[in-house]
Amino acid sequence: MKLASNRPARAALIALCGLLTWLVVVHSGLVGDYVGFVVVAIAYFAVVTMAVSMLAGYCGIWPIGHTAFTATGAYLTVNLGLAGLPIEAIVPIAVVTAAVIGYLLGMTAGRFSILYFGLLTLALSLAAFEVIGRWDQFTGGEHGIVVPAIPSLLAGRPIGLTDATGFTLIVATVAFMAVDLVCRGPVGRRWLAIKSQRIASMACGFVPPRENATAFGFSAGLAAMSGCAMAIAIGYLDPEGFSLNAGVTMLVATVVGGTGSILGAIFGAAFIVGVPELARGTSNVAPFIYGGAMILVLLFLRKGVVPSIIELLSGGSRGARMKAAGQGAARGGDLAALVADVLPNRGSDLVIEDVSVAFGGVKALQNVSITVPAGRAIGLIGPNGSGKTTLLNVLSGFVKPKSVGTLKVGSVDLQGLAPWVRIEAGFGRTFQHAELFGELTIRDALRVVARQGRASRLAAGRTLVDADAVAERIIAGLGLGEVADSKPHFLPFGIQKVADIARALAGGAGVLALDEPFSGLDADESAKLRAILRELRQAGVTILIIDHVVHEIFDLAESVYVLDFGSVIAHGTPAEIRANPKVREAYFGITETAEAQHA
Repeated sequence: MKLASNRPARAALIALCGLLTWLVVVHSGLVGDYVGFVVVAIAYFAVVTMAVSMLAGYCGIWPIGHTAFTATGAYLTVNLGLAGLPIEAIVPIAVVTAAVIGYLLGMTAGRFSILYFGLLTLALSLAAFEVIGRWDQFTGGEHGIVVPAIPSLLAGRPIGLTDATGFTLIVATVAFMAVDLVCRGPVGRRWLAIKSQRIASMACGFVPPRENATAFGFSAGLAAMSGCAMAIAIGYLDPEGFSLNAGVTMLVATVVGGTGSILGAIFGAAFIVGVPELARGTSNVAPFIYGGAMILVLLFLRKGVVPSIIELLSGGSRGARMKAAGQGAARGGDLAALVADVLPNRGSDLVIEDVSVAFGGVKALQNVSITVPAGRAIGLIGPNGSGKTTLLNVLSGFVKPKSVGTLKVGSVDLQGLAPWVRIEAGFGRTFQHAELFGELTIRDALRVVARQGRASRLAAGRTLVDADAVAERIIAGLGLGEVADSKPHFLPFGIQKVADIARALAGGAGVLALDEPFSGLDADESAKLRAILRELRQAGVTILIIDHVVHEIFDLAESVYVLDFGSVIAHGTPAEIRANPKVREAYFGITETAEAQHA
């Protein structure tokens, strides 16, 4: 197994690196006190840089003022130490306190947009700086506060500046292990999925506000760990160490080092610590170096120094792109058996009655009623602007109808269910442009989505329950094996469309609403997708197909509904729809009178 995917092995490697660093710096006698101090500074700055980098790299959230959480850890260390608590209790208390604050604030901001997180941390940093400067009893106010010797159960004595190196390296090692275990597992994959496609992730059962708040809380806890180490290492806390300028410096370290990378965080921390040290005696040149470095990195190394170097050395991206570009989906199994093994919900009908949607004065849908019988394929067509996508968004929970009579999958009423809950009811959808999770491979995307349907599969007594096994079964059944370890942007559009269907199946959807599945496909890709949809229908999957490629719908669907100006103008078999004058007028503007005159 590759080390990159073996999380326990990676954690052991991080622990070993921390131990070796401690042995070299503390016990070898090879470095002096000054170098030891620089290593300590890099270590605690690397932790808070990783806290920022993790949010930016995995969630797309750029916190401007994480110094507030660093200050939480630092000042709690001082005051709880004065109260007689050991450092082994202080660090968990500081981490939990900051994490809870971060989670609660994140839940508030997460209901809006990613931008609010940045504004939130900016306001939090400014407020924290004022509190630090004025709360004399807790922080020492503008004059600062001396960090006392802190009791330690493991050391058997109070620890202070002389113990800073060992303590800081332990904190950094634990923090990096925690980041690696969380971010390279299912939690990190969910964060990347939401970052890549927020809307599509909700259709797969993910809850963006909750996940963003969890990531924000986790990051706040890491920043508090950095604050605890900083307090022991410096021995004196001053408000300026937690100013907005310090927060901007953390962003510099993140951009230069590279987001989402532990090595990048260490490199970025070494950069912001090393530049002032090397520029001692000059007149405040560090800010100019910081600014210049950020400009160069953003222009030429967009991913940061460390990820860019790793990508250059690996040389695998182009090869992966060339290999994936020539692949097609090679079918690898009986889809009836696949459906029986992995889908907890099948054999359900989809009932839509009297759905109306208005956007201001525009009536997008007017009393639309459509029934898709269990295990059948029904088509929905109509000109651009007829309301097809609006109806699909109502089914997905992204658009709230003005009025609705019935909206059910089987016996489950979809009304009132959040978008991320609907896949639990068995409703899944695909997207016109696939909208796959760009930072995950096809295999990782299916694994993380399959975890969402585990409880439903277990309750339904399905053969396969484990998420990894479900993902592999779907990969084999849909013929995605040769491209499973590729990211979506390396793949032809036809394979992306198949992967979009695979993702919905991984979530447990027995009722599929397909948004223009044949759009943009060539003849060969269309034929392969058509064969897959036929087999899924025969296996009992209920399918609603929305597309402009009318001949494909006529070939697959038992009956077809036609929308125009938000209303159903026709319903019948493909042959009846072909001959319907209202449909011909809606599509081609040809009336019976005009056709007779032309004849």
